[in-house]
Amino acid sequence: MEIKQIQYFLSVVETGSFSAGADELYISQSSLSKQIIALEKALDVQLFDRSKRQVTLTDAGKVFHKHAIAFNELYTSMLSDLSEFKRTAPSLSIAAIPVIAQYGITSYIAKFKSIYPNLSFNLEEREASTVLPALSQQKYDLAFVRDYGLNDEEFSTLDVVHDRLVVAVSKNHQLADRESLSLAELSNENFIMFNKGTLVYELAVNACRSAGFEPRVFYSTLRGASIIGLVASNSGVALMMEKVLDYYRNPDVVAIPLVEIVESRMVLAYVKNKKLSQSAKTFLRFMEKSLGN
Repeated sequence: MEIKQIQYFLSVVETGSFSAGADELYISQSSLSKQIIALEKALDVQLFDRSKRQVTLTDAGKVFHKHAIAFNELYTSMLSDLSEFKRTAPSLSIAAIPVIAQYGITSYIAKFKSIYPNLSFNLEEREASTVLPALSQQKYDLAFVRDYGLNDEEFSTLDVVHDRLVVAVSKNHQLADRESLSLAELSNENFIMFNKGTLVYELAVNACRSAGFEPRVFYSTLRGASIIGLVASNSGVALMMEKVLDYYRNPDVVAIPLVEIVESRMVLAYVKNKKLSQSAKTFLRFMEKSLGN
C-alpha cells in the first residue's frame, strides 16, 4: 500500500466517481482504476461497490475511509514539519482561478518573486470546482479563489479585492442607455455565460432565480474575450463581474449596474488548523502588507 493509492482513494470518494477523480488528479481513468484495484488487493477487501452508475463505498470502504483521512492528514503534517529542515530551496505552491490577471494579482506575485528570488514558486491556474478540494488535501499551500460558497469553518481567508455583478450589453442594445437595470428586466434576454462549474456562473444563475426566472443561456464559454465579442455583436447580454468586464474593455460594450447588489470577494484562502509552511506565512505577510491590512 502506497500513500499515493490512499490519496487516489480519497479523491474518488470526494468527487463521487472515478472519472471526476481522474480529472482532479490529472491522470487517466484507467490509471486511477488500476491503483484502486492494487490498493484493494493489498488490503484484501473491496472498497467500492461498482455495480451501480455512481460508485459507493462498501462497509469495508467506509471503515477504511476514516483511517485514510487520518493517515493522509498525518502524512501531510509530517511533510510540513520536515520542510524547514530540507536542504533544497524553500518552496511555495499556490492555486488560482483563471482571473488573477483581471484582478491585478499577477503584479503582487511578480513583486514577491523579485523580493524572494531564491524561493521556488509554483503557481497553477485551475477551475474553481477543483481548487478548494485540492487545497483541502494540502496539494497547495494557498489559493486565490472567490468567497462564494466557501466554508468558513474549513478555510481562513485574506480579502484581496471586492467586486460586483453588472450587466454587459451591446451599445446598440435597446437597454444600453439605462443607468441601472433590475434582473427581472432581463428575463426575456438571451444570456451569454461563463461555463457551468465556474463560480460566476453559479452566482449569476442563482441571482436570476432569486429574481424569479431561469436565464435562457444562448452560449457558454470559459473565455471572457468570447463573451465580450458576442455581447458586442448584440447576440445576447452577459452578467459579469465589473472588474473583469473592465479588463476586457470594448468600445462596443456597455456596463450597466444592477439594482440588486450581487457582490463577490476575491480572497487568498488556506486550510484552518493546519500548520502553514514558512514560505506560505511569508507570502501571507507580504500580501497583508501590500493590501494595507
